[in-house]
Amino acid sequence: MKTFIIILSIFLFTGCISTTTPAINEFRVNSDLEFSALDKGKCKTKSLKIAQAFSASSLKSLKMKYSYGNNKQFAYSQSQWAQSPNQAITQEVTNLLRELELFSSVQIDKSRSRSDTLLEISIDDFTQYFSENGTESYAKVVISFTFIDTKLHKILATKTFKHVTDATTLNAEGGVDALNRALRNVLLASGVWFEDTCK
Repeated sequence: MKTFIIILSIFLFTGCISTTTPAINEFRVNSDLEFSALDKGKCKTKSLKIAQAFSASSLKSLKMKYSYGNNKQFAYSQSQWAQSPNQAITQEVTNLLRELELFSSVQIDKSRSRSDTLLEISIDDFTQYFSENGTESYAKVVISFTFIDTKLHKILATKTFKHVTDATTLNAEGGVDALNRALRNVLLASGVWFEDTCK
């Protein structure tokens, strides 16, 4: 009897250990954007530092959230970001401005170097939305940029960009694809604005 109880306990214990949980899918914020260096302008003699983006706390998390209508927000249980949207978008903007070569140098916020100008980024929206009945989905990206003269503490230019893109599928993968496409369009438009600002 004791042998039977021991064998049964081992079997149950082993069963608990071998229970598997579904794998978490990780997705990346990636605009897949490439820009060529632009003609030299008035910014070429100035250095730029890019501040870490301002955003809601939900965009500083790896949790992938979506909204139903205007008032309900949920998180995908089996999908998450590989890097928080806040960090990823800040990096995307940094990469964009380095590729444009509009400034003498482009540094991140943690750099100890001083800069002539500062770029503030505000991620006002970066969300997958569903209609109330769940039959349609789209991504909305809204990002604001503000150039500041660090010596004069003066705003040089400010602009908000918004893009909405329909999702091709009603799930996390479709949402990520739509968000990345919307982000790409926002960055394309902002790249033109950066160039005009530096003329």
